[in-house]
Amino acid sequence: MDNWESSKIKDIEDKLKTDIKTGLTETEAAKRLEENCKNELPTAKVTPWWVTFLHAFVEPLQLILMFAAVISVVAPLISSIESKLGFHEFIDFIVIMLIVIVDAVLETVQTVKARKSVDALKSLSKPKAVVLRDHNQKEIDAADLVEGDIVILEAGKYVPAELRIVQSADFMIDEAILTGESVPVVKTHKVIGAKTILAEKTNIAFMSTFTTSGRAVGIVIGTGLNTEIGKISEAIDKNEESETPLEKKISKFGYIISCIAGLIGILVFLLLSLVGGFEAWASYLMVAITLAIGVIPESLAAVISITLSFSTKRMAKNNVIVKKLASVETLGSVNVICTDKTGTLTQNKMTVKKVIDNNKIMDADEYLGLEKTQQKELLLKALVLPNDSITEGNERIGDPTELALVDFAELMGVDELIYRKQFERIDELPFDSERKLMSTLNTVDKKSIAFTKGAIDQLLSICDHIMIDNKVIALTETHKHEIMRVSTNLSDDALRVLAFAYKEVKNNKLEEKGLTFIGAVAMIDPVRKEAVQAIEEAHAAGIEVCMITGDHAITALAIARDLGLAYDAKQVISSDRLDTMSDEELAEVIDNIRVFPRVNPEHKVKIVSTLQKKGYIVSMTGDGVNDTPSLSKADIGVAMGITGTDVAKQASDVILTDDNFATIMTGVNEGRNVYQKIKRAITLLMGFNLANVLSILIISLIFKISPLEATNILYINLIVESCLAIAIGMGPLDNTLMKLKPQVGKNGLLKGLIVPIIKIGVLSALCSVGSFFIGMMATDTDLWLNYDFKSAYQVNFKLSSTTWLGQIHEIMNSSLSGIVRNKILDEYIVFGRTAMFITIVMSPLFFAHLIKISNWKASKKITWSVSKPLIYASLIAFALSVGVIAIPGLNDKILGLAGYTEDTAKLTSANIWIMFVAFAISIVPFLLIMLIDGIVFYSYHLSVDNWQKNQMLIAEMINQDVKEQNKKRKK
Repeated sequence: MDNWESSKIKDIEDKLKTDIKTGLTETEAAKRLEENCKNELPTAKVTPWWVTFLHAFVEPLQLILMFAAVISVVAPLISSIESKLGFHEFIDFIVIMLIVIVDAVLETVQTVKARKSVDALKSLSKPKAVVLRDHNQKEIDAADLVEGDIVILEAGKYVPAELRIVQSADFMIDEAILTGESVPVVKTHKVIGAKTILAEKTNIAFMSTFTTSGRAVGIVIGTGLNTEIGKISEAIDKNEESETPLEKKISKFGYIISCIAGLIGILVFLLLSLVGGFEAWASYLMVAITLAIGVIPESLAAVISITLSFSTKRMAKNNVIVKKLASVETLGSVNVICTDKTGTLTQNKMTVKKVIDNNKIMDADEYLGLEKTQQKELLLKALVLPNDSITEGNERIGDPTELALVDFAELMGVDELIYRKQFERIDELPFDSERKLMSTLNTVDKKSIAFTKGAIDQLLSICDHIMIDNKVIALTETHKHEIMRVSTNLSDDALRVLAFAYKEVKNNKLEEKGLTFIGAVAMIDPVRKEAVQAIEEAHAAGIEVCMITGDHAITALAIARDLGLAYDAKQVISSDRLDTMSDEELAEVIDNIRVFPRVNPEHKVKIVSTLQKKGYIVSMTGDGVNDTPSLSKADIGVAMGITGTDVAKQASDVILTDDNFATIMTGVNEGRNVYQKIKRAITLLMGFNLANVLSILIISLIFKISPLEATNILYINLIVESCLAIAIGMGPLDNTLMKLKPQVGKNGLLKGLIVPIIKIGVLSALCSVGSFFIGMMATDTDLWLNYDFKSAYQVNFKLSSTTWLGQIHEIMNSSLSGIVRNKILDEYIVFGRTAMFITIVMSPLFFAHLIKISNWKASKKITWSVSKPLIYASLIAFALSVGVIAIPGLNDKILGLAGYTEDTAKLTSANIWIMFVAFAISIVPFLLIMLIDGIVFYSYHLSVDNWQKNQMLIAEMINQDVKEQNKKRKK
């Protein structure tokens, strides 16, 4: 029996073998519970922490790092065939694997921490239900409900299962979590025709919806997955999680870098073998491997994880919980935000905005300031007395419309509880969806006064008098026409109008006729002020905002106007039109649509899918069960933390703990900055690595040996680079990024970075090579003239040249074996290596402060922001580098630099000058980069033609000024 709404109560009793008067027996209920699943939704599958930890090791960059770690052990073994591996050869392996493990730990900790934050948002209490069993009412866990149970519902409770209502009295339910409709729905026990739209099934109470007023009795017709919320939950579980744009870009970047590293290694090995002969292949392989290691940004994976982790912590302080690290960047990439209305763009609180008094419209604030009159006193009583909202301590329960009336009365000094106690209710006629009226009979000053509220057209039809200026006069057709005209104007602006009347009753008989019209109020769920500002910010950032709601088209468009989203009915597509449109037809018009009213969950998925097919990066916000399929489908789902259901939170990537649309823009700003910081870090790392590769390549081609050892490269990449790159990720936010269009999803991480990487790499490499040659001048040539090669290398060999260049030439052209020759050269160039190492290590401490990927063409003023984390990181890296260069054992034994023990590479007062010269040379790249950028900047901006051309560039990047966008929307 699928059409429960069109079935008679007797047929339902027979089908489910139950009785609405007695309920199920405990024995039968226990039997059904054993045969079927409990009345609860299955929890989402949680990936164990150890799986997350292991998964981190198979990411592209991590695989590259582990490959480099293995090579760092294999390379010394190949190049030192005659010797055994010692601790020195394992240092590189240990350091790299530590980096890999630390990165995996960071990612795992952040993921687990985010998961705990989500769990903390869930309700800690088990829902209860009042049922009728064995003729008795009793409270049980909602999870123990079975089909056929008779459930009693009261105001202020959640519906524990899917129910067919069989008895009802003034019963209303808030179905916003399912339908998106912000106004509670009147529910009845009457049989209706078969319906397909959930909002039209007026005799069905859906699981997890909230009762706002009245009382009802229902038969359980569905539990767990056999409910509407269960079907949606099941559909979400089937969705496969896709990679975020950042994850795709990192994977692609890792693939490119690994190919480049392998290609460079192979080409250099072949080139050196051809030029120097294949005899010294092991040494050449060492050079090739060193170059390959130099290309790989070993610290990038850790830098990205730390940058994302730091950003998620900062976002959490700003009410944004990120469940997955990479989702931070995705949030910064969105160019369309599809958002729910109620509670996100609006306050989720009905508020009186206008008052119809004496047939005139006035603002609520203006009315509050008027002196109290008899007419105003009557309106206050009419607001509070025919009202079923409940106050329990600091909490109010009831229909949002009735709560708004009480709030408005309290602003005028009325105490709701005192009023109701003072003016006792004698009788009442509950609200009815057909009458659209509610009346109560109250004792006022020892008189029986009837107060009625309801739809203005219905109320006017039972009034024959009207109060104007505190005088009661006959209600004429002219009065009615004027009141309806004013009311229509308010309704056109999406305000809900509620009218009030009164009558003195002589015989305590409550009748809805012969009333005196007092006035009316108009209310609306007002927009959040911060939401209006956030939408303007979104437009300035090149992000379009679409409102998806369950409200009617007129209401939705009026709210959209207040928000600055839409100004014309042509920008609205309702559900009935969506039903008739194909995906292709929707794709043709969706670029100009900003409001989607009266939509169901399937429509939301269709909207998101169409936008994605057109190349948009889509963010979807929501709080209800009806939002979960689209939250799961979107590139990034954003759930509400306060009003959001557990199902919605599980389906989302990001949770807003304050349910505020403006908070999304905070996340977007953070996301854009994360992406920019990652690109800045890549610029530093790859520029740094390019300098290493070029320096090694130039010296290797000249002297057939690598000037730097693998440990030198790893220290540079893992210590110095990491300090600076991580500091970049911890730097301040660049708010100018919110003035630009979002990054196109298909753009790679290297887009726009090639020129700065080459500039940094080439300038630093040239200075490093120069530093190498200057360092070689510190070589003690007299010592090498008398060097005992026989005892050191078991060869008969003598040098005759008195210059370092001549001695190297003699070694290179000797008849020594390739392995011995390269061992001697490796020892001979130690001063050059030391000088080059100092220059390469120190130069990024200066030029790292110049790396800022921004649209420098868009401004005639150079701005240089100071990053405290980067300054501190530079000082730390400087102190560490001075330590490893100067401390005995570190410098010579581990890094192969000049020290204080080796005779041929001993630092003395005669050669210590090379350190200071090498340090001075390290400043040169910084000065050259500043000079080049300054020349380019001023030559560009001093040209009028270039500046004028650039205005077109700015227009494209900013996608027009906000005011121009608003003008376009208004047209």
